[in-house]
Amino acid sequence: MADPRITLGLGLLIFGLILSAEASPQGRILGGEDVAQGEYPWSASVRYNKAHVCSGAIISTNHILTAAHCVSSVGITPVDASTLAVRLGTINQYAGGSIVNVKSVIIHPSYGNFLHDIAILELDETLVFSDRIQDIALPPTTDEETEDVDAELPNGTPVYVAGWGELSDGTASYKQQKANYNTLSRSLCEWEAGYGYESVVCLSRAEGEGICRGDAGAAVIDDDKVLRGLTSFNFGPCGSKYPDVATRVSYYLTWIEANTQ
Repeated sequence: MADPRITLGLGLLIFGLILSAEASPQGRILGGEDVAQGEYPWSASVRYNKAHVCSGAIISTNHILTAAHCVSSVGITPVDASTLAVRLGTINQYAGGSIVNVKSVIIHPSYGNFLHDIAILELDETLVFSDRIQDIALPPTTDEETEDVDAELPNGTPVYVAGWGELSDGTASYKQQKANYNTLSRSLCEWEAGYGYESVVCLSRAEGEGICRGDAGAAVIDDDKVLRGLTSFNFGPCGSKYPDVATRVSYYLTWIEANTQ
């Protein structure tokens, strides 16, 4: 599997852009709509010291995927698992559903500069699935074998994201929000943002809409309700003219399987 390399100059540029966006684990979807109860039952509110910081996606009765930067202390060293929990089975980030503690955290060993921005949370108890708590299907292994994001997600593929946070007017929303995107090809993402890596999926949306701080880790799903990505970061201010970036889940299927047995 190809491992994308980032030059020092590009790394510093991306780092500067991320800092200008204040990419940190507190987020929102701009221009979103309210989610109905049970519409995104694989969604998790990832909580640090009891406060919502990021989103996550349930992939089994014991595991949740999220963005690595949400649970990183320094580099690939995670925060103490005892400080983490998830709220499941509700669209209200403040109430309802159930709180489940996190037992352990595994950050991808190549994580850095927002590349390979993926982590696995092992839960302290086994989930009981219901109409409000379910897992999301992972991509087929054939998508990992192609190593080609354009073959898996051709340019313009509709995808969907749901997360918690502030609304477009800057006020905080207690209710989960959803938004529609279209994928960009690697060449177009390289052209528009200089970020055409095999391990990411670039997301196109109207200016003034999109992910912002803390929607990181939210599931990016397709029409078949397959987990295609995890939201990672945005360039410049939230809702800028540049595409948003998600970690491409199929790129990591072997790693996910090895660490969720």
